[in-house]
Amino acid sequence: MRLSTQLRDAVQRLVVQTVEQRAASWFLAKVTVVNANGTVDIDTARGPVAGVRRLKSYSAPAVNDVVKVSRNADGNWIVDGALA
Repeated sequence: MRLSTQLRDAVQRLVVQTVEQRAASWFLAKVTVVNANGTVDIDTARGPVAGVRRLKSYSAPAVNDVVKVSRNADGNWIVDGALA
């Protein structure tokens, strides 16, 4: 039994998407809001993310900071710090 080209391509896209979603990764982002509770809202290439926790070492977040952020396989985000 041979799979059609369309079906094979659809399965391949689904596999790639699933692996990307489950893999830990890091991104560059821009801080859009500094929240009073110690979190920040960021804008990434994948879209906005609200309420991201930050490391203690990133003690003075500011709007428009360019930051390195990490995302784990469960979809949790953390701001590692600002770029110099």
